[in-house]
Amino acid sequence: MDKPVQSVGDHPLARDVNAEHDAQLSPLERICKSIADWTGAPLALLGAVAVQFVWIVVGSLTRWDPFPFAFLLTASNVIQLILIFILAVGQRQSSEHAELRAESDHEAISRLLYHQEAQEQILLGLAAKIDVDVTAVRALIERLASEDPAQATA
Repeated sequence: MDKPVQSVGDHPLARDVNAEHDAQLSPLERICKSIADWTGAPLALLGAVAVQFVWIVVGSLTRWDPFPFAFLLTASNVIQLILIFILAVGQRQSSEHAELRAESDHEAISRLLYHQEAQEQILLGLAAKIDVDVTAVRALIERLASEDPAQATA
């Protein structure tokens, strides 16, 4: 009896892309990612609106920072300039993570397709041994293998 080419245990486990990506981040990149994640939350928007509203009310009543609220505008601009770079770092990290996920998905799909092809060959071999007519199945497999996926969905 022939030994199978591969057994279930021979296949590598799926990569943990999240852990792999997190391991590649420097401490500064981790801080930037945390800030970018936090500032992208709806709660951060609500907090910013609340702070500015309170600042305008208090600044108008106490004349501490009266209209046109020069200190508020300066502080907001400085925070925005800093956040632009932090968000750019976070976006770059997200792109790298998405690329890792795409590579991992491609590897997994390639393994699945290899398995499917191997199973087709085994089933066709078994069918041939028990004298089952598989010409229609072979024709279907060949048609599917040669078909352009873009045209099949159109």
